[in-house]
Order: sequence, then C-alpha cells, then structure tokens
Amino acid sequence: MTARRFRLPDIQDLSKEQERARLLPREGRHLIVGGPGTGKSIIALLRTRAHHRPKGAQDYVFLVYNRLLLEASRELVDGAVNAHPWISWFKDMYRRALGQPCPVIDGQSFALDWEAIRVAIENALEIRPPATPFVIIDEGQDMPAGFYRALVQLGFEHVYVVADQNQRITDEHSSLHEIVIELAIDPAARVELADNYRNCDRIARLALGFCIEDPASPCLKLPLERHCTREPLLIDYGPGCAWTFDDLIGRILKAAARDPARLFGIITADNATRRRWLEALRGHPVTLDQGRPRIVTYASGDEDGDHRFGAGGIFVINAQSAKGLEFDTVFLADIDGYRFDPESHNYRDDLKRRFYVMISRAREQVILLRRAGAPCPADAILPLDPSLLVHRSCQPT
Repeated sequence: MTARRFRLPDIQDLSKEQERARLLPREGRHLIVGGPGTGKSIIALLRTRAHHRPKGAQDYVFLVYNRLLLEASRELVDGAVNAHPWISWFKDMYRRALGQPCPVIDGQSFALDWEAIRVAIENALEIRPPATPFVIIDEGQDMPAGFYRALVQLGFEHVYVVADQNQRITDEHSSLHEIVIELAIDPAARVELADNYRNCDRIARLALGFCIEDPASPCLKLPLERHCTREPLLIDYGPGCAWTFDDLIGRILKAAARDPARLFGIITADNATRRRWLEALRGHPVTLDQGRPRIVTYASGDEDGDHRFGAGGIFVINAQSAKGLEFDTVFLADIDGYRFDPESHNYRDDLKRRFYVMISRAREQVILLRRAGAPCPADAILPLDPSLLVHRSCQPT
C-alpha cells in the first residue's frame, strides 16, 4: 500500500491571511471565512496545537460535522487532538452541565430540540461551568443557530469557528450572519481566506459555475499557478454506449492500480448507489499486473474500517460524507440520482451548493457520470459551455 502526501503544512508555508487567522488571540470569539481549499480546516487544526497537552486533561475541544472528517482530522495530526463529532459532544456536555439528558425530537437521538434546550437552560437552577472552555469548530455553517445560542447560554466564552456559507448542504445549518449574531463576534475578530490551494484551475472554474453568489461568503478563487492537465468530463454510460458500467469500473480499477499513491473519491447520491459501486469495484474480475488497489467505504455509523487519507486507493462515499474532504480525482457517480426537493423553495440553489461542494473536493481531475436514458434533474444546473465541462454522450458501439 503506497503512502500519499497528507500532512499539515509547516507554519512558514502559511499565507499572511492564514497566519493572521492562526494567531488570533486565544481568548474571545472568532470567525474564519473562506471557500473550499483555502485552508480553513488546516488553520482550525493548527489552532489546537496552542492548547493540546500530551498528557492530562485538555482545556479545548475540536468539533467536526461527521465521523469521517473526524478521522481525517486525527490522521493529519497523528491523533494529537481532542476531537469529537459535534452532536455527540454537545449531548454529553449538556448532560454534564445540567445533570439531565439533552432534549431530542420524537426520540431521534440526533435531532436535538433547540427550543426545549433554550428553555431548559434558562430555567436551570445550576449550570456547571465548561470543562473545556475553548471550542474550535470546523465546518461551522453546518451547525444550527440554536447550537451557538446554547454555547453562549452555557458559558462558553472562547469559540473559534471556520465556516463557508456557500457549502451549507445539511438540513440544519447557520448563515454567517446568524453565527456572528449568536456569538456576538466583533468585526475585527473575523478573517477572510481567499486563495485556493486545493483545486487546479479547470476544476475551480467548473465549481464556480455552481456557486451561489453571496456577499457574506465569497466563492472560491481560481488558483494562479495550478493548471489542470485533464479537462472536467461528463460521461453518459449504459448498455449500447461506448461506455458501459462494467467499462467504467474496469477503467477506475486500472487507473488506481497504475498510480497507487493517488486517492480516488467516488461520491454517490445515496447509500444504495454507494453500495452498488462498492460491490462492483470489489467484485470486478479485471486482471491487474500492479495488484488490486485499496477499496474502502464509509457510511454513517461506521466506526471501524480503513479510512486513511494518507494512502492511495479508491474511497466510495455518499455526498453527505464528503464535507471537508479532499481527493486527487473525484467521480460524481450517477448524477441522475440527485433529485429536487419539491418542498424546498430554494431547491435549485440547494442542488447547486451540493455540486459546488462535491466538485471542489478534487485536486486534479473531476468526472461526472450519468446513466444514459435516465431522467436527470441535475441537467438543469449543468453548464453548457464545453470549456467548463466536456460532454461525452452515449454513442452506440
């Protein structure tokens, strides 16, 4: 198994804006804003170094949106971080502070009742002070406003948040304005990161086509020096086409075997599609002289398995798990599986944000895959400009 470059940058490699964000005072409440690839998560992790003690109790906690991002964050710092998924941490912290279970909606353990939480805190006779007074939050736009309100009510005075309003793809989320209001963040305590250090130019240009313009949270910038050697592709596949599902699986396996230090991300619309692609990759009978690549997956609730990002191979995940991650090559598998939500007034923008997030996971190459002949609501948001996305339609063999 071949290692790939996956580590925190040295401090001397940071830009002036990144260094300014890292060196904000330990005390107080701060907000770091930036698009994909600007180094927000890296800066948040670097902030933990000022607090982390090799032994003994920690005075801080690093909160992330989901468990896969938690594992990637721990890997970057060789486990030297007090990190937790935000919901499980909040429930444990609430129980400790108030001596009672955290209110949830209809018995759903991960659907917190923020109004009931607010009322309970306001009526509490005693609230234990925070055991970890410093809170560092990654992907802060994915936590609801009620979460930030509760932190303040429970006595957390030192909160460091990194966020991007354009990457809100969860059911519960916050705008940057809500974060600022709930935490009472001073304008001087906000730093904006603008430069894109992840994507090569063609990928960044394609991602920009899905970004919803918002003065509060600017879209990612085009990189000045990183030029893509491969153009973004949209490939139709299916029986009778030049590309079949079996062809695609074989090609992906061969590409991963040829370059074992490269990490391929296959992002799917749902768990059923994730399982279909995973089973096909693991069961394909292709002969590979270089040996079969590592093939791994992640689904919500998984706590075991090989989830390393410092090794090459193929990682199959659904779109909800892609937040904050990075791959060398990204395949958006079966984009016809994404549906508009008729109950959402902003269904078109919601889907564009999802594509913005998924495409910007790729460093060097991105390929969109669509089943030929299947209805594809996502067609309504795909760019028609071939300089942004080259379409290889279904041509009969």
